[in-house]
Amino acid sequence: MPMFSIIMPVYNNERYFPIAVQSVLSQEYRDLELIIIDDGSTDRTPQVADLIAKEDRRVRVVHQKNQWIYASLNNGIQIAKGDYVYFVNSDDRLRPGSLKNMAEKVERFHPDVIWTKVLIHKCNENQGIIEYDCSNFDKKIESDIFFEDADEFRDNWIFLNKSSLTNNQVNLYKRSIAKKYKFRNDIYGADRLYNINIAPEIKTAFVLKEAVYDHFNYKSDEMNVSIGKYYGYEHEMFNLFYNENRKLLNDWNRFDNEALHYLASSRFRELSFELRSFNNKGCGLSLEEKIEKIFNSFLDKDIYKLAEESGKLEELEARILSGMRELFIREALSPQSNLYFAYEMIESLLLYEKDKEDYVKIKNAIYHPFNRYHIGQCFYKKLIGDMEDV
Repeated sequence: MPMFSIIMPVYNNERYFPIAVQSVLSQEYRDLELIIIDDGSTDRTPQVADLIAKEDRRVRVVHQKNQWIYASLNNGIQIAKGDYVYFVNSDDRLRPGSLKNMAEKVERFHPDVIWTKVLIHKCNENQGIIEYDCSNFDKKIESDIFFEDADEFRDNWIFLNKSSLTNNQVNLYKRSIAKKYKFRNDIYGADRLYNINIAPEIKTAFVLKEAVYDHFNYKSDEMNVSIGKYYGYEHEMFNLFYNENRKLLNDWNRFDNEALHYLASSRFRELSFELRSFNNKGCGLSLEEKIEKIFNSFLDKDIYKLAEESGKLEELEARILSGMRELFIREALSPQSNLYFAYEMIESLLLYEKDKEDYVKIKNAIYHPFNRYHIGQCFYKKLIGDMEDV
């Protein structure tokens, strides 16, 4: 049996996936199998994959009806023979020497998971790098780290989250653990949820300081799988990450003040991302529908309770108001709209010199029936003084 099973899902990518394949097969460490999952491609990808397999006995190709990427990963895991599984996207690359480096750590430490850094590069359509490591992930881990038991691993779960190591599936997983869980196939962030789901199984883990993986963020959004697109389920997905992570930490008795503030900061950054996603391709909502969704969906009991617990109500309001203001800058809301109060509140709050009418507009907006969490009151209290009862 090989040490590593490298699983590479591919769909209509005859241009780049041979380069990704070469980055795997040219590794100095050769005790591997490469499983190419052709996800119902309609270009020359199937023929190219079969030719690659004919030329290298370490390669296996599975042709399947189109099922999407995470189903492909699940299918690859089920047939993998290696002691460990690793995933490589068909338009990314494994860095030279990566498998040798990971094999050395496996042979010495036998970890359940090796967490590996992904370097994100902005590039052109020829994979020419325009901006190297644009998210500065290479600086987040400065030395190798070994967690030798479950307690040590759990003590460092927030560290792994902060270091962005749990945000994707590009880690080396012991196959016996990986096979117990399946990636969801209905959200683009299923990799992050997968890491939360398998975490209770992990007893030992290694964090590798050297980056092993290059991810390409193409200048054209058309060439990126999930970046720059609107799905409509972003809010529910990010709430799921938050709730599952919080449950995990509670189960481990690790939900402390540091965890609370990390989860709150992370969730509110994601909330701003949700608001900006309204401007992405595929969002066919009208301006009124967007504002209605903010008040009726984005502002929910989980979000508001988290803001109260963490003392971040003002941050929550600022992010909501800022997000709505960006929408109003792009498009005008009709004065006849039932949601026009939101526009009036933001315009009045931004005025340097306010008159009585402006204060009335702000207060009326705060207590408007559609504004059930009274967004704006933190700033209104500051305006009129903390002693006045809003």
